[in-house]
Amino acid sequence: MKDPNFVLEIITGKRKGLVAALIRFGLVCLEPAYRIAIKFRNRKYDIAISAYDESVVHFAEVPVVSVGNLTTGGTGKTPFVIWLARILRERNLRVALISRGYGAVEAGRNDEAREIEHRLTDVPHLQDPDRSRMAAIAVEELESQILVLDDGFQHRQLARDIDIVLIDATCPFGHEHLLPRGLLREPLESLKRADLVVINRINLVPIETVEKIRERIAEFTEFRRIGTSEIIPQNWLQFSGRRFELDHLTGKRILMVCGIGNPDNFRQTLIQIGLDVIQQKIFPDHHAFSRDDMNDLGKLAKSSTVDAIVCTHKDLVKIGVDIVAELPVYAVLITVELNEGKELLDQLIDEACEKISSQ
Repeated sequence: MKDPNFVLEIITGKRKGLVAALIRFGLVCLEPAYRIAIKFRNRKYDIAISAYDESVVHFAEVPVVSVGNLTTGGTGKTPFVIWLARILRERNLRVALISRGYGAVEAGRNDEAREIEHRLTDVPHLQDPDRSRMAAIAVEELESQILVLDDGFQHRQLARDIDIVLIDATCPFGHEHLLPRGLLREPLESLKRADLVVINRINLVPIETVEKIRERIAEFTEFRRIGTSEIIPQNWLQFSGRRFELDHLTGKRILMVCGIGNPDNFRQTLIQIGLDVIQQKIFPDHHAFSRDDMNDLGKLAKSSTVDAIVCTHKDLVKIGVDIVAELPVYAVLITVELNEGKELLDQLIDEACEKISSQ
C-alpha cells in the first residue's frame, strides 16, 4: 500500500466518500466477531492461570514483568522498556528482555532490538514468537533473575508477576473501537488485569485531557493503580555514536523522517524541542530503508532547503549513516519519566523480588 496512513484515515473518518464509508461499514460488521474471539481467548487463559495449568500457560522460575498496551501502533513501549530495564539493573538484578521480534529482517533482529542494543549493552534481548521458550533459555542458560516481556499484555501463554499497560495520552482508546474497525486489541474491561496502568506522553496533551483519560480508566481499575509518564528528549545522536546537546539544532530547518506507529507524536516532540519542521517523509511502521529510499530522501531534503534530516532512534539504526546528500542525519534520544505510580511500581518489584530470594 503506497499510503501508509490509508487504514488510519478510514478508521478516524478523515477519509471521506462512498468507498471509505462502505469500508467502515464492513469493518464494523467484523468487530463483534473479534470481540467474541477475544472474550473466549481471555477466559481460557484466566481459567488456566487460576488452575496453574502448565499445559496452557508457562510459569517461569523467575519474576516476569510485562509491558504492553491495549492498542496497535506506537504507545512509547520501547523507551519505557529501556527505562524499566535500567531500574531493574540498578537493583543489581540480572535482567533479560523477551519480545516477539515483529518485523525482524536482519539476522533475526528487528528495529526495536537494534535500538535497545544501542542503549542497553548489558541486557540480553531474546526475540522469538515462542516467548515461553525464550523465557526458559533466559533462566537456564543466561541465569537471568528477572524477565521483561515487551509487548506482552496479549501474550498470555507466559504468566507474569507484574502487568504494566501503557495508554498513549494522544490516542488513548483506539478511536473507541476494537480491531478491525478501531485500534483496540482488547476491550477496555481488560484493564482489570493490569497491576499498573500508565498514561504515557502526558506532556503532549492538556492536563484536562489527562484527567479525562484517568477517569475513564478508573471505571475498570483502582485510582491508585493509575500512573502517568512523559517522554523527555535527552540529546541528539548520529549513527557513528556522536552526541550533541539539544540546542545543537534549535531553530534549524529540518526534514522529519520516520517509520513508526505514531508519526504525529514525533512531529509534536520535534516542534516542542524548537525545530522548524519544513518537510516530512512518513514510511510504514518497521520500514526497511532501501538505497532508493535514501536517494529519494536526499533529493527531498535538497529541494526543501533544510539544514538537517531528523529521525527516530528506531529509524537511525536502519538508515545507518551520518550523512545523506551532504546533510547531517540525527536521531533524538528520549527517556521516560514516571511522574505518578513510581511508589506502586517499586512495591510491585519488591514483591516480585521475594520470588528470587526464596529460591
